[in-house]
Amino acid sequence: MTILVTGGSGIVGQPLIRLLVSQGNDVIALCRNPKADSNENVRWLAGDVSKSKLGQSAAIWKNLCDKVDTIFHLAARTDFKGKSLQEYGRVNIDGVRHVKELALSANAWLHHVSTAFVCGEWEGEFSEKQLQSGQSFHNFYEESKAHGEAVLREEPTPKYTVYRPSIILERTPTTASTSVFGPLVFLDGVFRLCLGSVKRNQDLTTIRVAGNARAHLPFVFDDEVAEALASLAQNHAVHKKIYHLVPDKALGNSILEQVFNQAFSRKAVAWVDADILATCELSTAEKILSKKTKMYTPYLNLTTIFLRENLENALGREVLPAVTEEALLTTFASFLANKQELQKVVSYDEKFHLDSYFKHFLAKHTGKPLIKNLASLSACFHVEIKGYTTWQISIEKGVLTAIKEGCSGDFGYSTDGKSFLDIASGKISPQKGFFQGTIQLKANPKEALRTATALEEFFHEYPYIF
Repeated sequence: MTILVTGGSGIVGQPLIRLLVSQGNDVIALCRNPKADSNENVRWLAGDVSKSKLGQSAAIWKNLCDKVDTIFHLAARTDFKGKSLQEYGRVNIDGVRHVKELALSANAWLHHVSTAFVCGEWEGEFSEKQLQSGQSFHNFYEESKAHGEAVLREEPTPKYTVYRPSIILERTPTTASTSVFGPLVFLDGVFRLCLGSVKRNQDLTTIRVAGNARAHLPFVFDDEVAEALASLAQNHAVHKKIYHLVPDKALGNSILEQVFNQAFSRKAVAWVDADILATCELSTAEKILSKKTKMYTPYLNLTTIFLRENLENALGREVLPAVTEEALLTTFASFLANKQELQKVVSYDEKFHLDSYFKHFLAKHTGKPLIKNLASLSACFHVEIKGYTTWQISIEKGVLTAIKEGCSGDFGYSTDGKSFLDIASGKISPQKGFFQGTIQLKANPKEALRTATALEEFFHEYPYIF
């Protein structure tokens, strides 16, 4: 099988090509500026979908028509900087026509990658069947992608399937990743602003960002999108079928804010409702970030729910799982690790991490067993952290039932912030803390030691990463 992938050097194109080659396919990868060398399985081809015949000579075009039997059309203009639909039309609309022409001439199946954001400003649920539903759009990118899908429906049509991914994250980002829409644009912007403040000997303060803390963002990882694309194309290619390549659960903005700040080890940013922020006097950093990221503001207020019935019927509910806090933090940390002078910007804030642990990380485990086969443990105790506060924790039959500030309970532990975070992150064991004297038992030492043994296993199984 010979497969043409347009946009082969893109965020999804690269993992998709690797996957297709691993399955024994011959791949022709088309992009405007090929950087990779061709080999026995992948032939890189310079081309431009905005041009007739993809910018190829008559001989190469004929060769494509003769050999290609499957097309993945990923090439698109994805930035939000354009000021008119016409600016995007050459690639996102005319490009579809040109690729469609090849599919018709080659009798090839066309797998067209669109975007879930053809929904535009649609509120509530948006199904895979919807396209032209009278919605307006946040930007010309969204509108052009909707028009691109409409081109496919114009007669004559080849056999085609449409895929609509949501916000795609690179699992292993590079320094070039800021050219792609996503939180890395904000992460890079915050880093640069913080570094500027450090170099001017100014204090690092929290930067307020216009965004709804109650909204959500449907992140999906690039490799998982590639896997879903390949699997659907190979086993579930139904003419005119549309698949939403979206997560089973979107990531809440409050979680995104928390992970963002964990990446900087301090409260670097805070989402604030746009109408409230409009009444505030902004700092210079806030004005700069607001101006540079204004085009992304609507996505920080996103409440649209993307239905994915076709996707789940084909691949099951487990496909494209929700992006976890841990995975997102790993991605953010990987991106920041490429930054020079990182140590000047990432400043450890003990109180921030203590708040993060009890209010977010540990709170996620409420209603769940702490560890397997621990139904015999029931306890109510407190953890006093000197210079911070005291938390009361309740466990019933091995299940974490409550976390709240307070000093009640049958027994307790007293320690300092650094020691607690060292234990919570798995750097040292509670037993070592007792021996070193950094943890003290308060009342009922026998029960406290028994519970500490179970907690040690929890810390080992679920370490707090920062």
